[in-house]
Amino acid sequence: MGCLRALFVQVGCLLLLVAAAVLGFLYRRPLWDAYKRFRGQRPVATAAYAAPSPSASRRAEDVLARFARRGGPAYVDLTAADVAGLLDRELARPSRGILDSVQVALDSGVVLVRGVLDLSQLPSGVLGPLAGRMGGHERIEAGGPLSAADGSLRWLPTRLSIRDFPFPRRAIPPLLRSLRLSTGTEGALPIPGVSGVGDVRVVPAGVRLYRVERP
Repeated sequence: MGCLRALFVQVGCLLLLVAAAVLGFLYRRPLWDAYKRFRGQRPVATAAYAAPSPSASRRAEDVLARFARRGGPAYVDLTAADVAGLLDRELARPSRGILDSVQVALDSGVVLVRGVLDLSQLPSGVLGPLAGRMGGHERIEAGGPLSAADGSLRWLPTRLSIRDFPFPRRAIPPLLRSLRLSTGTEGALPIPGVSGVGDVRVVPAGVRLYRVERP
């Protein structure tokens, strides 16, 4: 009798684990958003994304040229569309079609980026065990801070997901390099064409770049 009872307990535990796994898969997005709220992060779905546009790109170039000029303003402001133009230039174009439809949203201290990834062009092994569950074009979402270093600007993705599957942080730099992107040892992406930056602040309303304070 005791053996049967132990067997029923084991079967019951197994069924509970299977049910938990199925429910976790079906409700992975709400659970992931709840986890991010617990960590103090706003769910990406609530952020207002902006796509790059020729007018925004021209405006961003003008603003940055004025900022870098000798005697330029102490700070300049960029919109989400301006940042989308910069990141589209540095993310989508070098990838040669692997990454497309780049959009940007701004949160407190964080730049959020989403786009469409052509998985068929990624090297084998980059996605690890998820490779068999994905194919074709999938949505990619990433987020991380902007920072200033030696007068330049860089973006460091600290979280990334494809479809709704989050990747560990250590897996982000290899994935970015598979997109033909030049990254530092920490996985930070330099933003060329931006110079003289001493500090940067990111809020939902925009990005503010401060000039390097010169003696």
